[in-house]
Amino acid sequence: MPQNDMPDSRLQAPWANYFQRLYAAGMSLGRHDSPSEKIDTVTMNDLPRDELNAKLETIEIKMDARVEAIASKIDGFLVAQSERDKRLDDSIAGVRRDIDRLGSLKLNIWGAMLTAVALGVTVAALSVTFYQTGKGDIAIPPLSSLAIEAPGSVHIAADE
Repeated sequence: MPQNDMPDSRLQAPWANYFQRLYAAGMSLGRHDSPSEKIDTVTMNDLPRDELNAKLETIEIKMDARVEAIASKIDGFLVAQSERDKRLDDSIAGVRRDIDRLGSLKLNIWGAMLTAVALGVTVAALSVTFYQTGKGDIAIPPLSSLAIEAPGSVHIAADE
């Protein structure tokens, strides 16, 4: 085989080491592949106090920035709410003015209706009164005497 067809020896070494580590841990390629001890649980290096403090300070700065951003958003929301409340109060005051005006409008409508009814009753009463008064004012021409008068009517006239 030419030299180019051979796999790279650098790639074979890591795989060989991996399989050796698996076999050393008691893991086989059979049905029950469970290592007797965990090989990837090497204890971590202790974190120095300076690095821990630096990491905590970084986290604290980030959290302070987040809290400040949330606080500014809440302040903006409260300002918007107060402006909305002012507009709502103005709107409610306008509605109350309209209701008061409608109350006086209702009184005006009822007053106009009662005035119209009173005028109608007055006109009807005056019409009846004028009719009754005018009935007696009309001169009725005397009728010619009837050719045949009732006998009682002469007698009654004579008694008076």
